[in-house]
Amino acid sequence: MEMFLANPAFRVYALCVAVLGVKMLASAVYTGTRRQKVGGFINPEDATTFGAPGAAADAAEAPEVSHALRIQRNDLENIPLFFAVGLVYILSGASLTGAIVFCGLFTVARVAHTFAYMNHLQPARAICFGIGGVSTLLMIFRIILNIL
Repeated sequence: MEMFLANPAFRVYALCVAVLGVKMLASAVYTGTRRQKVGGFINPEDATTFGAPGAAADAAEAPEVSHALRIQRNDLENIPLFFAVGLVYILSGASLTGAIVFCGLFTVARVAHTFAYMNHLQPARAICFGIGGVSTLLMIFRIILNIL
């Protein structure tokens, strides 16, 4: 592990992974708070335990909860790909500058994307999504160049 930690590019990547991990956990908590706020429980045991007295489960998600779940789903469609691509990018010989630019930009874009999503901000959300996607795509291109 010391070999990885001696690589400044890996340290940047590891910091980004940590930030994104916390961001994903925060998104899950956000979903739970939305569910609690609107009493939108799908599971009967959740309604009984966490809902107001007499609360019942509902087969359909409340709109506010659905919105929060879309934030989580979007994370699951993008962040694990970054974890994999970013790691291969670092291991294929990324420079410190490249790691800061691509990994850092992706991380900032995903955090900003979540903020924009939570606050219904368009086109900011789409721009942040695009920046994250381009960052990932550029890392893929760099991987190809680094291994050829």
